[in-house]
Amino acid sequence: MNSMIGTIGRIAVLAFALAAAVTAPAAAADIKGAKDYPGIKRFDGASIVAYSTQKFTRYTLPLGPADEVDTGDKPVFAASKEVSGALTRLSYTAPAGISSDDVFENYQNELAAKGYQVLFKADSDAIGKRQDAIFDGIGTQLFGYSTEAAHFLTAELTRDGATVDIVLYVTEFEDGYTPGIEVAKGQVIVQLDVIESGTLQDKMVTVSAAEIGKGLTAQGHIALYGIFFDFAKADLKPESKPALDQVAQFLKDDPAMKIHVVGHTDNVGGLDTNMTLSRARAAAVVAALVKQYGISTGRLNPAGVGPLAPVAPNDSDDDRAKNRRVELIPQ
Repeated sequence: MNSMIGTIGRIAVLAFALAAAVTAPAAAADIKGAKDYPGIKRFDGASIVAYSTQKFTRYTLPLGPADEVDTGDKPVFAASKEVSGALTRLSYTAPAGISSDDVFENYQNELAAKGYQVLFKADSDAIGKRQDAIFDGIGTQLFGYSTEAAHFLTAELTRDGATVDIVLYVTEFEDGYTPGIEVAKGQVIVQLDVIESGTLQDKMVTVSAAEIGKGLTAQGHIALYGIFFDFAKADLKPESKPALDQVAQFLKDDPAMKIHVVGHTDNVGGLDTNMTLSRARAAAVVAALVKQYGISTGRLNPAGVGPLAPVAPNDSDDDRAKNRRVELIPQ
């Protein structure tokens, strides 16, 4: 009898173990090249479905709800502050059956344990009527729905002279067009933006007028990385002004100089799309120099070569960022 009881017990334990193995969440299936931001742990079992980095950007940090958008469809917050630095942007999907409340509380605990101070926190409609406009450039409707289940916070950590700002949005998906991303109705989705201030200064991306002249003389061309566009668009961002100021100053200092303004892209997307985009971005730069600085159109020729003249492999975010640039070449 004791032997039979022991056998039954071992079978029960084995059955329980098998059931646990079947119901345990699958390992996270991240997109290629994606990784968590160091020091901020993801929710257990979540997968990274969108990932990007920028070495330098200017970022509007929300300190109040987003109830309006401006003429460029950018969110207008009740309160905000401008920060700048390196940006890491992560989009996660959590395992099925988890609520947004659970995931958000997990992140709050994680950030508090790491010493982050919450600057603004809101739920549902208190986040604002234009939640879909908060995160620019993701390219899907993944975060444009389920406001009732939404949670939002911004937080900040300052240590050793550096500052890290967090923008976190957690909700539950309802519907929408999400190409390339598998997400089910009710599944929790997370958007995490991390901005590291002080890691890259303006001087590292803005080339001076004198440096432009030296580069053209020594190399026959100069690459500009301080001219910024929205993702997959040709609209110049306001933070491009310092670089445009220097290009205009160079042209005013040398009134006989004529230049080709050449747009370059990485290889993400089709060739035809990138060729068109690079030409449109070059034309936007020329239009700004003419309209805002009074440079003659006869001195400027916009052109675009898309991904056909890379300066680095297109196999990492850092190298793709090197390929996205505007170059000046003497005519």
